[in-house]
Amino acid sequence: MKIEMLSPIAHQYTHGLYRVPLHKDGNHYTLFVADGYKRDFDENTLPDEIKTKIAMILARDKQIAHDHELTHLGLMASVKDDALIDVGWQRSESWFIIVLPIASLMKLRGENNGADT
Repeated sequence: MKIEMLSPIAHQYTHGLYRVPLHKDGNHYTLFVADGYKRDFDENTLPDEIKTKIAMILARDKQIAHDHELTHLGLMASVKDDALIDVGWQRSESWFIIVLPIASLMKLRGENNGADT
């Protein structure tokens, strides 16, 4: 899988939501927020919205692939778990998809989406 080619894509089922790739390596998190743009976090700087979603994802029983088995298509594909459809899912030992609304994604990109802040 070519990591440099990862970026968010529109949610398959819900308008205004995006599937955002996240890689976890120990206490280091990399969120791929746009074409060629990623944000790096540790456990202290990871936004609370993402921490909450990861906790919800990890609380579910699931079958995950090994990192070396994961393809780009396999990472980005939606799950059939209604409880996680607007939260996210774990695809392998270290790869997640986090579902975010456009406003959260724009904020992570450093954009305000036209809103006054």
